[in-house]
Amino acid sequence: MSAPMNGTARPGHVVGVGAPGPTHSEEGRHELVELGNEFATVRVALDERGNGPRLLVEDLESGAEILLSPLELASLCLASAEDRVNWLRVGHYRDERA
Repeated sequence: MSAPMNGTARPGHVVGVGAPGPTHSEEGRHELVELGNEFATVRVALDERGNGPRLLVEDLESGAEILLSPLELASLCLASAEDRVNWLRVGHYRDERA
């Protein structure tokens, strides 16, 4: 079940923290939303400063950022359940193998 689109969310989820709708923090970068739960909070922005549009995802706890192209986003959709479980190995959940 997904969160309602009106800016409200189920308990434990943050949708659209800050100003409602996209904001323009700097030229070519448009902040879209902050999402969070009890494990992590991220800010998502549309970045149009490169050769094509990409999503910028920033982990608000560490400040780490990643730019994701449409190809990389499509690859996320095709990832296996095992791939997704391994992606969760961050912070306190990372083991010695990382």
